Amino acid sequence: MMPSLHVIKGMTEGQRIPLDGDRFVLGRNPDCQVVIPITSVSREHAAIVRRQGRFYIEDLQSRNGTFVNNQQITQQTLLNHKDRIRVCDFTAEFLDAMHTLPLRPELRPELQPEQEEPDDDGDTSSTVEATLSHSSNLILQTQPAEKFQALLNISRNLSKTLELDALLPQIVDNLFQLYKQADRCFVILLEEGTGKLIPKVIRTRRPHDEANARFSKSIVKKCLESNSAFLSDDATNDKRIPLSQSVVDFRIRSVMCAPLCGAEDKAVGVIQLDTQDRSKKFTQDDLSLVLGVCNVAGIALDNVRMHEGRLAQERVKRDLEVAHKVQLGFLPQKLPEVPGYTFAAHYESAFEVGGDYYDFIPLADNKLAVTLGDVAGKGVTAALMMAKLSSDARYCLLTQPDLARAITLLNELLCPQAAQLDRFVSLAAVLIDPTTHTVSIVSAGHMSPLLYRKATGTIEDAMPNHVSGMLLGIMEGTTFEAFSLTLQPGDSLLLFTDGVTDAENPANVQFTRKGMLNALQGAPLSPATMCERLVKAIKQHSAGQKQVDDITLVSVGRV
Repeated sequence: MMPSLHVIKGMTEGQRIPLDGDRFVLGRNPDCQVVIPITSVSREHAAIVRRQGRFYIEDLQSRNGTFVNNQQITQQTLLNHKDRIRVCDFTAEFLDAMHTLPLRPELRPELQPEQEEPDDDGDTSSTVEATLSHSSNLILQTQPAEKFQALLNISRNLSKTLELDALLPQIVDNLFQLYKQADRCFVILLEEGTGKLIPKVIRTRRPHDEANARFSKSIVKKCLESNSAFLSDDATNDKRIPLSQSVVDFRIRSVMCAPLCGAEDKAVGVIQLDTQDRSKKFTQDDLSLVLGVCNVAGIALDNVRMHEGRLAQERVKRDLEVAHKVQLGFLPQKLPEVPGYTFAAHYESAFEVGGDYYDFIPLADNKLAVTLGDVAGKGVTAALMMAKLSSDARYCLLTQPDLARAITLLNELLCPQAAQLDRFVSLAAVLIDPTTHTVSIVSAGHMSPLLYRKATGTIEDAMPNHVSGMLLGIMEGTTFEAFSLTLQPGDSLLLFTDGVTDAENPANVQFTRKGMLNALQGAPLSPATMCERLVKAIKQHSAGQKQVDDITLVSVGRV
């Protein structure tokens, strides 16, 4: 006869597996030669190899170890006739060809002589532990027709819906119909993030008892921590279960609790059924069916949560798209038309919503205010602050003819909101008088604009550093100072945010102010030319690298 493995304990108990090759891998992976569909078994747990007619077993760095005759093996071990191999809850006996006699095929498995199994820990408790299997096919082989059909119905229903809040009660109702001895049934889920136990469904034989029904946290936690199911004849006398108040108060007798595990073998909850009558007990077959239900329900829970996650992402994406359109509405829709002057602007947000801002604000006496700001941070909070900055800046500049006073008032308006959102703002504001060609500049912690002088072909800072004031939103009572200059024909002024200088290439090298100056070499430099050169140079420098900061340019020039 051929050497073989005789399964003593497992889903295919009584089966004989012929060892007719040179290597046999035991594990949970369906591609293994000996498939053990149990969660605690590693995907490739152990291997039996043939060398010179002898068979050896080795552990493949499994999580829970491999045992031969109750001794954990650490190296390749020779198998002798009737050596017992244990992999978690799976036990098989190695039968050597020289000693093997065929089992009588005419005898049904239940008529085969009982095999003595080793008592691994000597515990005489009435608790039976079983590890959740992710293969319901083998479980179904041992179920009566009614239970087989029930599990198929549950599986079919689970595959049709992504609304488990409606389906979970139906599963419990089906289990109640199958287990007439059950007095209570719970479906308990772990709350994501907190790990809190949340009873999603509670059923009792007497509906008026549901309001006061409590599950046994000790049983549930033990089930979740070990990622295995429990079956107990009498919870009140079970040494492995602490005698909790819920066990005493509700006279819990026979109880079975099985984990709901997803595709990654991580328990996300449990199903617990219990009885209150000492004479009514659950069996190992009952537990097998519950394991099958938990198997399909756990995977369905994973699918539901992934589906809900995708829906949430899609909602956020749609909201951000709307926010992006709204935010663009705060920015100028067209360039201003002022006799004797030309303008250019470029805005590019790093994400759907950003914190950069610019505006052209017509004032009395044909004057024009040009503002450019940068809210610290990114995302929705920065976008909200940018919206407030936009409206408040217009109000201040329209009500305060003096530029420095207008920015001082703007700071007072922004401080409360900035403190609440933990955001501050850098701002450059320019007031142009096209009659005198005088330009007033106020900086609130922002980089100085660049000034191009056509007469000399030079580019320099438009204002000295000592004139720059504090960031907006930092401190109430802050005052600001304006700096004035005169634009000559052909001169241009460039305002920009730090997204320009901080733009990075794939090697994380920044564009810097030097990169700006290099890009602006060569006269003449109109506002449009300045923006076009800089945008082109930034893109060449970035070489496809996605930027993490908004990029904004605003230029004004005298014709």
